[in-house]
Amino acid sequence: MGYSIVSRPKIALAAAVAAALGAQSHAQTQPPAQVSRVPDAADDLEEVVVYGRFQQSLVNRIPISEAELPFTLNILDRAFLDARNFTRPIEALTTLPNITRTEDRLGTGTANFLSRGFEAPILVDNRVQNNFRGSGARDDAFVERYEVLKGPASIALGPIGAGGVINTVTKTPEDERFFDVELRADQFGSIGGEFDANVGELGVGSEVRLRISGAYRDFQFDADETARETIAIRPVVTANLGTATSLRASISYTENTVTPNTGFPLLSNGNIPSQIDTDTFTSFANAEGVAEDTFIEGELNHEFLDGLKLTVRGSHQETDFDYTNTFGLYNYNYADGVPGIGLDDPFVTSFTGGGETESEASFFDAQLAFQTELWRQQQDFVIGVASDERSFERSFAPFGNAGPFSLDELGVQRIGPSEIGEVSPNTTFDSELLSAFAEAALRPNDWLTIIAGIRYDDVDQLSVRFRGPNSFETGLDGDEVTVRVGATAAVSDEVNIYVSFAEAFEPQFGIRRDNAAVGPELSDGFELGAKGSALDGILRFETGLFYTERQDVAVRDPSNMPGEFFTVNVGELRVQGFEFTGALMPTPGLNLSLAFGFTDIDVTEAGDDEVTAAVFPEVTGSSYLSYEVQAGVLEGLSIGGGFRYVGKREAPLTDFDSYTVGDINISYPLNDRMELAFDLLNFTDELYLENVASFAQALTGGLVLGPPRTAVVTFRGKF
Repeated sequence: MGYSIVSRPKIALAAAVAAALGAQSHAQTQPPAQVSRVPDAADDLEEVVVYGRFQQSLVNRIPISEAELPFTLNILDRAFLDARNFTRPIEALTTLPNITRTEDRLGTGTANFLSRGFEAPILVDNRVQNNFRGSGARDDAFVERYEVLKGPASIALGPIGAGGVINTVTKTPEDERFFDVELRADQFGSIGGEFDANVGELGVGSEVRLRISGAYRDFQFDADETARETIAIRPVVTANLGTATSLRASISYTENTVTPNTGFPLLSNGNIPSQIDTDTFTSFANAEGVAEDTFIEGELNHEFLDGLKLTVRGSHQETDFDYTNTFGLYNYNYADGVPGIGLDDPFVTSFTGGGETESEASFFDAQLAFQTELWRQQQDFVIGVASDERSFERSFAPFGNAGPFSLDELGVQRIGPSEIGEVSPNTTFDSELLSAFAEAALRPNDWLTIIAGIRYDDVDQLSVRFRGPNSFETGLDGDEVTVRVGATAAVSDEVNIYVSFAEAFEPQFGIRRDNAAVGPELSDGFELGAKGSALDGILRFETGLFYTERQDVAVRDPSNMPGEFFTVNVGELRVQGFEFTGALMPTPGLNLSLAFGFTDIDVTEAGDDEVTAAVFPEVTGSSYLSYEVQAGVLEGLSIGGGFRYVGKREAPLTDFDSYTVGDINISYPLNDRMELAFDLLNFTDELYLENVASFAQALTGGLVLGPPRTAVVTFRGKF
């Protein structure tokens, strides 16, 4: 059975700004599975039919509107992603408050982000996935939108971190046939293209629909030797098997071949060495990493009776990552008595060799949702069970040394051995997580919604280390019950206020130096906020205050040496702060968006050696002003510009400076079906450290610089 949604016939920044907000009027209706959220302008809208209600969104397992959600939720839809046109669309998350990007490890496709100070897992269609190197977010060509939920979400989504999650909503077949293409190039020589073919019905009167997305990209970078080639393809099919049953299935394949720029250490005083810039190559000329990721998923929905629906979902993911000579620069000499490159002894070392990793993740859940009317309002309930099994194996070839050599010799080409020799197992990890949960959306009247849930999780982990004198086998077997309760009240037709309390339980992967497995992380979080619009819809906003206590957070051991991957535990953390997103649209075509975030992280109870948790800025923010010409010869011309700010980041050994990145976006519709865009990203050519969340605690290696000034030309066509 189909239903209708709305979307704009062309890219428009007005729609993009509005889409970044989670502010809508209070409603008791089921949100569609594919949402393109735009200003209320009926003459600018066209109808698109989407078949099946599948659980891709954070808000559509229980029929509930975004306004009813008792937490912060930001949505960046395709209009927003295309309008800002970052090198990788997921980088648009850096426009949101209390979100920072850490790194794209080895350039293999796993973009990592922190939310409110800690890692934000990347989900696919509202389900947990393997997130190791080479896996992670689906390819950009597959993505419909990103949803960012802040705070603990363990009841709705499973055992995940208390900082928040990033949900990747993938494309689903629509009724109307179309073929979209995008071609992109930049001044470094990068070229690439992606396509999106919605085949629609397979035969006249067919209830089966098909959509295929794919891409080929050849990325080049400021450092000439650095490169990444991407191949991606994903067919997805939906079928209505009668009036009560719907099916969705897809298979995604992504391959990344990289010659990575893998990082460097800082000076002992925390400064970037003067010999290193974005055009400095830190790896080996014959370095190569190949990551292959295959993701198969399916979902079956069946409505037994009016208001009673069964959903069964499953997925299996396999990731292989082979790498040779992909090591960056390191310094373990401590010449100045502290980590980092000695000021009077500026030498670095790199390591040859390579390795292989293989990982698998299988997910299954079954959920029964019931809907009834009580107190003249719709009441919704869901119960479910879930299984999440993972395996991971890392094998290494023998390590060799390149160096030490002076920083002044960084321009000399380095070549590692062409054959790395036989690899042998280093670490294996297996886990099984079984869960049961129940959740309800209760509406005593037409202005109040109460969300409550309870979840039980049982985790069983086994870690084995084969290599070296510290071989071991260790396991973790534990369970936990967590609860969540929140309420949202409509204080007017335009504004809702909310309050929530949530517990989180997150199993963690890691081995301590005493060969014990790290335990799970536990947390309690509170949030109070408001969302809605004002000034007759001219202003849309979402704002919240949050307070979270977290226990036993696992972070990398700052004293790790080459080949060591030990973790340590932070005892207890207190995370508190504030965030605001808003969009002001005073006249047609003119839009101003603002975001501000403040996060304060304190270690209130020391854990292992008083280690500090992830390095995160207290202040983050962004602003963006755009205008789209409304009439005349230049009608449709859109010009926008803005800044993204990351404040000073305090770390145990040094502080990292704040930075501001500015972007300019210009687009013009050549006709109703074609658009040309020119973008200047980081137009001030700001030099900044992007990933100071982990390795930077020891200043020994792994630091990377953010992208330099990048000029991009993009063509988009819809046929």
